This record gives sequence, C-alpha cells and structure tokens, in this order.
Amino acid sequence: MLKHTTRSLWLLFVPMLLVFTSCNDDLLVEQPTDRLSPTNFFRNASDAEVALNAIYAGQQRIQGYSGGDAGVANVWGMHGTDDIVVPPWTNPPDRRLIALFQLDPTINAFYTIYQRHYQEIARANTILNQISLMTEDKIDPEEKARILAEGRTIRASFYFNLVRIYGNVPLETEERTDFTNLDFTQADPAAIYEFITSELEFAVSVLEPGMNTGRITQGAAQALLGNVYLQMAGEPLNQNDKYALAADQYESVMGMGYNLLDDFESVFSYQNELNDEGIYIVEHDGPGQSLDNTATSNLGSFMGPGGQLPDGAGWGTAWANSELEMEFDRDDIRRRVSFAYHNAPNVQDSTRGPNQFLPWKWQKPQVANGQSWANDTPFDYVYIRLAGVLLGYAEAEIRSGGDIEAAVAAANRVRARARGEASADEFLPDLTADMGTEALIDAILKERQKELLYEGHRKGDLIRTGRLIPLMSDFDCSFSAVCPGRPDPKPHHIYWPIPQRVLDLNESMTQNPGYEN
Repeated sequence: MLKHTTRSLWLLFVPMLLVFTSCNDDLLVEQPTDRLSPTNFFRNASDAEVALNAIYAGQQRIQGYSGGDAGVANVWGMHGTDDIVVPPWTNPPDRRLIALFQLDPTINAFYTIYQRHYQEIARANTILNQISLMTEDKIDPEEKARILAEGRTIRASFYFNLVRIYGNVPLETEERTDFTNLDFTQADPAAIYEFITSELEFAVSVLEPGMNTGRITQGAAQALLGNVYLQMAGEPLNQNDKYALAADQYESVMGMGYNLLDDFESVFSYQNELNDEGIYIVEHDGPGQSLDNTATSNLGSFMGPGGQLPDGAGWGTAWANSELEMEFDRDDIRRRVSFAYHNAPNVQDSTRGPNQFLPWKWQKPQVANGQSWANDTPFDYVYIRLAGVLLGYAEAEIRSGGDIEAAVAAANRVRARARGEASADEFLPDLTADMGTEALIDAILKERQKELLYEGHRKGDLIRTGRLIPLMSDFDCSFSAVCPGRPDPKPHHIYWPIPQRVLDLNESMTQNPGYEN
C-alpha cells in the first residue's frame, strides 16, 4: 500500500510544485521553507522510490472518480454518453451541462481537470528529470530504469487523457527552472500521441510482468499502449494501421497470466482488490487517508441505490439508462451488479419503476466502520482489466484483418463469464466468424458497453468509432423520471473547449474550432 509514503511525499513536494496551468496568475513559485530542494533530495534509490510515489499519488487526483468532480472516468468518460441520465437538480451544474452538450469554455470542471493534469505533469517532469540525473553511485542503473519507466507510464496516461479531452494542448516534458517565459504553445494531437507511444514503448521494454499490484508493470504499460493504439486507429486521427499494433499489445497482455474472475461482482469489491483481473489499478486507501478531497475516491457513493448513505446508498446525481438495462438478458450476471432496483439496503427488490433505476457496481456496505463513506471511499479504480483487453483485442484483430477465430474466442470468454453457469444455448450465444465483420464489430462494441459500464471508457469508444454525435443526437431520455432535456451535440464536441481562464492568460494559445464565440 502507498498511503504512508504518499502522504509524507505530498507534504515534501508542495514547496517545489510548479503549477503551469497555462495561466500566469495561477503559477505557484514558492520558495522552499526548509533546506530540501530537487537538487539535494535525490541522494539514493530510496529517495527516488519515495519521489516516484508522488507521481503515483497524482493519479488519485485525476483518474477514476476523483474528489471535486475531476475524475476523468466519471466527468469525461461517462457524462455526455448513453451510460447515465443526469438529473436537472445536479449542483453545481457542470455535469448536467456536459451531459446536454452545453459546453461553454467557462465551465469550472473543464478548468479543474485541465489544471490538475498540468499540476501533476509538472511534478512528474521535475521528479523524472532529477532521477535521470542520478549517477551509478547513487542508484543501480536497472532500478533507475524501472523507476523511470513507471513514472513515464503514468505521465503518458495523463497526456492520453488530455489529448482525447482537449485535442490541442501544450506538450511539456522537461523540468522548468526558468520562469521568465510562461506562455505555452499547443502541440498537434499527432505529436502528443507520438510522445505517448514512445514513452510506453520504452516502459514495455524495461518493465517486468507482474500481477496483484497497484504498481505499473509491463502488463499495465502494454495494455495502456494497446488502448492508445486503438484510439489512434479511429477518429479523429484515423491511423488504421494502428489496429494491428493494438491487437499485438493486447495479445501479449493476454498471455501474462491475468484471469477473468468467476464472480463478476467480486471484481469491484473493496474486499477483493488487486485481484487477478486487474491490470492497471489506481489505489485508494480512504476514508481519511488523503490530505484533501482532491485525492479521494467517490466510487461507491457517486452512484448507487436510493436511500441514505449509511445504508449503502449513493448521492442520487446519476440515474440509470433504463433502456440500456432492458438490453441485458434477465439472467446476465452483470445486470444485477450494474443496476440498483430499490432503495438501500433492499436493492435487489425491484419495486421501483424502470424510470427510477439507478446505476451501481461498486457496492458499499451498510455503515462500514462507523461511517457512511460519503465521498471518501476505499474503492480502488481499476483503469484497465482483462475483460477490456479481451474485447479490445477482438475488435482490433478483426479490424486489422487478422485471425477472426481468435478474435471471437477472446470476446466469447467475456460473454461466457456473463452467463454464469448457463450455457450458450440458453442466452448470450457465442459470437461466430460467419456473422460478418460489421455485425461482429457491432456486437463487440455493445459487449464493451455492458461489460465496462460506468468504468470511464464509453466516451472514448464513441469518439473513435465516429458514433458519439449521431448516437447522442438521437438520445431521448424521456424514459427517465429525471430527464434534464435532450442533448444537442455538434461535430466539434468530440473535444471539450480549452478553458477560458487558460486562454485569457495565454495569448499564444487558441481555442478549439467551434468554440471561438
């Protein structure tokens, strides 16, 4: 676990935090109040490891369901998709506006997410640069390479978020020691993707396979690289040659010993974390283990059944897409895990109408340890797991003209788990090669939505397949008791706008097309 080292590390590196959020007024350049500095802290391998933990801690503020409505999986990956319905009373209104595609550059969430990413990138740049300068008398070269590979993978994951969310963003990879020029220029998305893939290729070449850990392993870096290639192969880059590269990365990960758990619910249990299915995991140790609410996990509370938090309920600011719920076979074991049908604690009793179903998955107990886990839960965020890799491989292998039989076999492993002890003759029949390419791709994408529901991958899938705008243009949530209105997506909404506060303070930066006025 990282909590003790991470907590002390946050305190240690606050004085050297370089917050280049593309706004001069917000740049924090504080002088250290003690004698520690980047140049004298890194004395040995232990110091490098402690510093690396600060980069790990940065993930808690960015990935998953981070505190302060800033988790990428939640705010970007799920809002503005057909996974959920956002009630009209949601306050602050940012998530509702995102769901409706009323994407104004002044929305606070746009700036918060942008700012946190560059805060953590600045921290990572400083740490990685200082570790790279450590000589052999301070650290063994192999250990140094491993630490750098882990840190560079995490930094690459931050840029993977930024390039998908905002498109044209600054690409800062070096430690900043000169603050006379703080105007940042934007890089083309293709250049950012080139940086990401080169970082991950380095990490894959250095790291060793590993399981049941929150550390970055070869499998974590390679699975992320597969996701990056899959995104590059689709819109807006349309680099179709990347499908084969994605399939290759996924296939390697599939051979590393990860396993689908028999019990789907246990994949998301806080009592069964770091299990055999998880590949890239962002650990959380709540409640009460973070310095502030920006690093807390809202999994288990952001969504969940109605009722009172001490009974295991959620906040009620996200409701289920009941039409999607009806697409699940009644015996699909994922359905009962993914939807709550009544108030806590009697969530399995379907006494509420379909228009009142609520999203679930990370299931809180009743009054755990004397408190209700309101917004600081111990649930880890599993960024990448084997089921996603299997489905990603199946899609990429088919799209690249590869082995269709191997592709459907991978997808069928996920469907077989969803059937539980039932056979393919009863429901969820196996996919077959004779279905044809288009039908297979559609079936795999639908399987991804059901399997990875609420895990933050839906928006990226819809964008890369060119389906976000047409699907959300037709998304009518009037089936829900809390429909806030009909979304109005436009073609330029595949990216969020550059936050207005960033543009106001950086004349060299330009707004994304479609948001100029």
